[in-house]
Amino acid sequence: MKVYSIFSSGVFLVLLCLITVEGKKSPTGRHTCRKGLLSQVTENLYIKATSLKSSIPKDLIKNTRLLKKTTKVLFMTNCRVRDELLSFYMKNVFSHLGAGRDKLYIISAFQVLQTNMNACLPCAPSTRLTSAVKKLKKTFLKLGEKGIYKAIHELDILLPWIQAYIRTIL
Repeated sequence: MKVYSIFSSGVFLVLLCLITVEGKKSPTGRHTCRKGLLSQVTENLYIKATSLKSSIPKDLIKNTRLLKKTTKVLFMTNCRVRDELLSFYMKNVFSHLGAGRDKLYIISAFQVLQTNMNACLPCAPSTRLTSAVKKLKKTFLKLGEKGIYKAIHELDILLPWIQAYIRTIL
């Protein structure tokens, strides 16, 4: 148990160091694109997502999906959809979980992903949600607390999308 705790703390410290380095801006005042960091953070997210999923109730809603195939196409081609989807997970899903290292790590990792994706391919800011994320959010809210569990279990869908997108910019 001590070894796991030490390892978890070590991984967490590495992420904090990466976030600190990530927070630095180029001389132009913008964040720099760090593609290698994107891949590394995504790989670590798989491990933390597995741990997080094992700590929550199973997703028993089989006839509803939050992350649809059409959303994947938009995720791969539309920077606003990517940005809104990552924000949705940070603000609407992970914020409802109890405190813990996995939650803190995942929120930090999603922030790193969002910042780096925007640095690699900047996106014009908008105050309106895209229709794809609006529909996802509506379904999520309709499911209530079960929507949180569904969204977390669908990380198995979202993380491969993120990895596929990262491969397109590498």
